[in-house]
Amino acid sequence: MIKLIFNIALKFISYKIKGRLGFVRKTFYLGAIGLTLSVLSLILLNSVENGYKYNLKTRLLKLESDIEIVSDNHTNSSLYLELIQSMSEKGVKRFCTSVSNPSIIKYLNYSEGVKIVSYQTNDCDLFVKKGNVILGEKLKDKLKVKIDDKVLFVNPFVLVESLGLNKKSTSLNVQSFAESGTPDDRYLVVMHPEDFLSIYSQNSKYSTINTKIYLNDSSEQDLIKAYFDRYQLDSYTFNQKYENTYNSLDQVFETISIILYFFMALAIINITSSIWLIVESKRNQIRFLMLAGLRKKQISLVFIIVSLIMIVSSFVIAFILSELLIFIQNSYEIISISSNVYIISKLEGIIDYSYLAYLFLSFISLGVFFSSIASLKSIYKTDFHA
Repeated sequence: MIKLIFNIALKFISYKIKGRLGFVRKTFYLGAIGLTLSVLSLILLNSVENGYKYNLKTRLLKLESDIEIVSDNHTNSSLYLELIQSMSEKGVKRFCTSVSNPSIIKYLNYSEGVKIVSYQTNDCDLFVKKGNVILGEKLKDKLKVKIDDKVLFVNPFVLVESLGLNKKSTSLNVQSFAESGTPDDRYLVVMHPEDFLSIYSQNSKYSTINTKIYLNDSSEQDLIKAYFDRYQLDSYTFNQKYENTYNSLDQVFETISIILYFFMALAIINITSSIWLIVESKRNQIRFLMLAGLRKKQISLVFIIVSLIMIVSSFVIAFILSELLIFIQNSYEIISISSNVYIISKLEGIIDYSYLAYLFLSFISLGVFFSSIASLKSIYKTDFHA
C-alpha cells in the first residue's frame, strides 16, 4: 500500500496537466524553487560566517597570543612558564615579554601620542636595531615619515612633572614599518631595550610589563587562565579579548539569517497551501481512489509525501549548488574583501554539516506538520460523494 501511495505521489509530480490544476502545480513548483534559493542562501551565509570567523581567528592568533599576562613589576617570565607546563598537556610554543610606555613622537611639524614597546625576549615578532625604531603603518601615514628619517621621542611624564620645562628628547632613525591590520598600527612604536631605558628608567612606575604566551593547543587557554586566577595574576585570554567582536559578528549574521528564515517559511507555506487547491482540483480523482478502497488518511498521505519530496529535493539541490559555489570560491577567490576593513582579504566558505543536519530535520518536521494540517483538513471537510 505504501508503494502504491508513493507511486501516486510521484505521478502527480511528474505528470503534465493543463488547466486549473496545471496552474496549481506551477505555483507548487515556484514554492519549491523559492525554498531552494532560500536554503542555498542560508547555507552559503552560514558557510561564509564559519569561514570568515575561522580565518579571522587564524589571522589574529598570528598577531595575538593565547594568553597575555599584564603586570607593573618585572616578574621572571620563567615562573609563568613553570605554571603553564604544570597544567598544559601540549606545552608552550613560544612566549614574548615586552615593556611598554606611552610617549610623544615628533617629526617636523607633526606630533602624535604613541605607545612605545620594547621586546625583552628573542621570541618576539619584530627585531629592531639599537638607535632605530619600527613604526606602525598607519602611524607612518599620519606623520608622513619615510625610512631612515629621524624622529624625536619625548617622555610625557617628565614633561608634566617639570611643568613643561624639561623638553629633553631622544632622536632615533626609522628602520621600517609594521602592518598588522589592527588598530595597533595607528600608535605602535617598537624600540630597542637600551634606547627604551634612555627615555624611561629601569623601574619606571608608568611602565607596563606584558608577557604573551603562545600555546601549542589554543583550546587550553581557558583552563590555564583559571589556574592563573588562583595566583591572582592579571591575565587575559584570546577568547576574552575578542569575545565582543565575535558576538557582533554573530548578531550581524543572525539578523540576515532571520530574513532568510522568513522567506523559507513563506516558501514552505506556499507549498503546503497548494495542497488545498490540489484537493479541490482533484475531487473526481480522489473519489475514484476512495472507491478503489483508499481511506482518507491514506489519500492525505499522498499529499504529505508530495510535499516532502519537493522539500527534500529543494534541500538536496541547494546543498549540491552550495558545495559547488563554495568550491569555486575557495579555489579561485572570485569574491575578495578589503583587509583594511575586514582584517582578512580571503573570503572562504566552510560548511558546517551538523548545522545542515539540524536544518534538514527542521524542514522535514515543518513540512510534515503543515502538509498534514493542509491535506487532512481539506480531505475531511470536503464531501467527495456530492
